[in-house]
Formats: sequence, structure tokens, C-alpha cells
Amino acid sequence: MAKNAGIIGFVVIGAQNVFVRAVDRKIHTIESASTDVDIGEDIFTSKRISPDTVNRVTEILGQARLLFAGVGADPVHVVATHSMAEAANSEFVREQLQDRTGYDITWVNQSQEALYRNLATDAFLPNFRNIINTAAILVDISSGSVELTFYKKRQFIFSRTLKLGPLRVFEAMRDVKRNVPNYSEVLADYLASQLRDFKRMLPVDEQYPTMIVMGSALSIMEQLIPAEKRHVILDKQAFADLFDKILHSSDQYIQAHYQMPESDVVQVQPVLVLVHQLLNFFGSQQMDITNLKLIDGLTVAYALRQNNDNLLIKPEDQILRSALALSDRYQVDKAHRDTVVNFAVQLFDRLRKLHSLGKRERLLLQIAAILNDIGNFVDIHEHYRHSDYLIQASEILGLSTQEQQMVGTISRFHSTDSPNIEELQESDLPNDKRMVVAKLAAILRLADALDVSRQQKISKITVSQKHDKVLITATSQDDIELEKWSFNRRAGFFAEVYGVMPELKGKGQYGLH
Repeated sequence: MAKNAGIIGFVVIGAQNVFVRAVDRKIHTIESASTDVDIGEDIFTSKRISPDTVNRVTEILGQARLLFAGVGADPVHVVATHSMAEAANSEFVREQLQDRTGYDITWVNQSQEALYRNLATDAFLPNFRNIINTAAILVDISSGSVELTFYKKRQFIFSRTLKLGPLRVFEAMRDVKRNVPNYSEVLADYLASQLRDFKRMLPVDEQYPTMIVMGSALSIMEQLIPAEKRHVILDKQAFADLFDKILHSSDQYIQAHYQMPESDVVQVQPVLVLVHQLLNFFGSQQMDITNLKLIDGLTVAYALRQNNDNLLIKPEDQILRSALALSDRYQVDKAHRDTVVNFAVQLFDRLRKLHSLGKRERLLLQIAAILNDIGNFVDIHEHYRHSDYLIQASEILGLSTQEQQMVGTISRFHSTDSPNIEELQESDLPNDKRMVVAKLAAILRLADALDVSRQQKISKITVSQKHDKVLITATSQDDIELEKWSFNRRAGFFAEVYGVMPELKGKGQYGLH
């Protein structure tokens, strides 16, 4: 088959498997394969990926290249999950794999993975929209972590990550399993202690009738899904029966009866105990178990880039809702926040010829405007520094690690008292990203100044650019001298970045004097 025939290839290098798939433009699967690897076992025991494992992944990628060549897949996207990035030698391993295979390998962090999973469930889970019509939790279980995404009234609410993946838990409790007779009880106590603190810190405390369960480490639960089906629904009692049966079975019985490799058997108890406790904690009455994977979400993201508008979940909307949830968590002034977001977006849109940035940068500006004041929760003095730290230490759905760093840095420079431009130049971001940060921070500083009183005095703005000046005309029925004073203090940074001086003029009862 000739290249460029509309076939695209995807590879996901995970902690336990390498998934390979070729799809057409309508995301119909042309070829698909999955191969076991020991990356997670290496990481959770020695913190490093062994040379033998690197050789094995190299071999699998070579086989993938043959598969893609056979169907004419071009281009090919190869990503490595967050679990692989946890290895102390992860960058060396990525470089080795790239040199040996010729593929560029992209890291995806947990926040990006969460967004891809949400896209997959929306596209491929038949009853997803009905399930989230009331309230539901999407639980993704990988070998190293568990991602929980909460929905209510068909809207994404927030997501959180727990470092309680079954392989990680098993490696942490290997000695307990070997030395105590009541391992299952100790395991249950350990997981309950972790979940208790986690639930106490959640922004909501209510019941979620349905739990959607997916992931690369479902082990025995995935075997319940009928052949050629995407999912199966279990009520709480049916799962309780399975839980009691398996919990009192030996590893040897599970391995033989369910035809599971030993590496998967050790994860069965941690998975079942974790799911059992999540069901109880959140009052879920049924489970929708699905065999969807991260690679399914990647194919959906590709379809969205081909202008597929049939999905309920829009990536940009979910990213913004995630930022809003984080803002609410730190009790940001909503009226001020929304006003600054509105002004920042207007300035960005009106000054496109000046900054030459695109849709993704506009999204980063929106997120920074939403989050720039969360540092006030820690201390109002130098709050911009605290905002930067909190942003980079939090989960923002769908952002890459670099994008999250950019948002934090933009927020750091939004205030009148922010560090000077020399400190921005010392950032470890690449030079082109530092320039983007500077452009967006300059816009955000002006937008924040337009509501510095936090009284929403300015009802609207118009923006025009003339020669060496950007003129912003503010309509207000109030005295906005404070806004002008703050605006003028921040104008110098804008002029340094763009080479033109911004000016604020008033229109209304008071105007500017």
C-alpha cells in the first residue's frame, strides 16, 4: 500500500505493554498489536530500565515498523507514558531508542494521559454520555498509578492522581506478602489509609452511582468483557462475589484458572482491593469495565485534528475546566478572575498581528489568567511566586510538562511587583518558549491592571494599534485612576517585549485625568 493513503500509526510504550495500532482517517483500526514488557518491574524495583528491557523495546519497535510499512502508515507517532519517565535513566533510554529505531519518542505526562482517556471513553464507550448525565467516576488503573476523573451533569469536574498502581503497591509490599499470613488484610488497611487522606482533600463529598474502570493493569477484570465487545457492566453485588472468590484463591489457582502470567497475578489482589474500596468510598452501585486504552485516546485526538466534531468532550474545554477547578480549590476571587480572563483574551485577539501567536498560546494565556492569583491562598505577599509553585505542582488536565511550566512562569510575571525581565531570561525554558512566555505575560499584566481594584469598574475595552502605540480605550462609569496607575506601571514590560508603548484612555462619566 502506498504511503499517504490516509493511514496513521501510533505506538504507546507503557510500563507493562507496548501497544501498536494503525488507523484510517475515520479512526477505524487497520492493524493492532500488544506486547508485554518489563519496564514497570524495572522501575519499581531498581528505579532504572535495564539494558535487556531496552533491547526488548527496540525489537518491538522494529516489528512495529514492519507492520506500519505493510499497511502504508505514515506518519507514525510514538509516545512513552509517565511511568517510563519515572526511571532515573529515562532520558538515556529514550535517546537509545530514538538512535536505534529512528522514531522520535514523545513523553506524555499523567495530565495528558487523563485527557486522552476521557476522549477514548466519549468516542468508544456506548453509554458514556448517559452514565455521566448524573455523576460518575472514570478510574484508570496503570501499573504505577490510578487516575480518577469526576463527572457530573455531563461535565468534567476535576481529576486527581494516586500513586497506587497495583505493580507499585505490590513492589512496596512484597516483603509483607512474603512474611505475614494475613496479607490481604494488611493490603486493605494500607490502601484504605491512602484513600482516606485522598478523599478528605477532594473538593466535593458526594456519591457517584457509576464507576467506569479502564487501564493497562486491569488484569483479571478485563477478562470479564465478552469477545468483540468494548465493555461489560457489573452491579455491586456481582463485583462483591468476584472479589470474595479471588481474594481467597491462591496465586497458583489464579494463574492456572485464568491463564495469567505470574507478573500479572501479583497485581490481581491490589487491583481488586483498590476497586472494592473505591466503590465503597464513593457509593457507586455499578461498574462499567472497559478495555479502552491510552492508545484509543491518541487516535481520537488525531480524529479531532481532522475536524471531527461529533464528540461531547472537547479537549480545550476540559483543559479550561480543569484550570477553573484548581482556581476554585484555592478560593480565587471569581469575579476578578473572569474579568481578567475576558480582558486578556480580547487583548490577545486584537493584537494578533503584533504577537503572531496561535490557538494553543491563546489557551495558555487563558489558563494563566485563571490561575495567576492562586498563590494568595498561601500568602498575599509575593503571591505570584506562590502561584508559580502551585501551578507547577498541580495537575492541569491535558497540558504537557513544559506547557505547565510556561503557565506558571506567565503567572509569576503578571503582577506589578513581579520579577524583572532579566529573571525571565534566566528561566530554563528554551529561548523560543521564553519569548512566548514574555509575550503572554505582557498581555496578562495589562489585563490584570484593568481590574486592579477588583471592582469590575471597566465594562468594556476597545483596542487599536497605531504606529508605535497600542491604544486601549476603557468604558467605565466609575473613577478608574487606580487602574490607570497600575496600567502605567506595567506598560514598560509590554514596551520591552513588543517595542510599542501601550496607553490607556477612559470613556464614560469620569474618563481619565
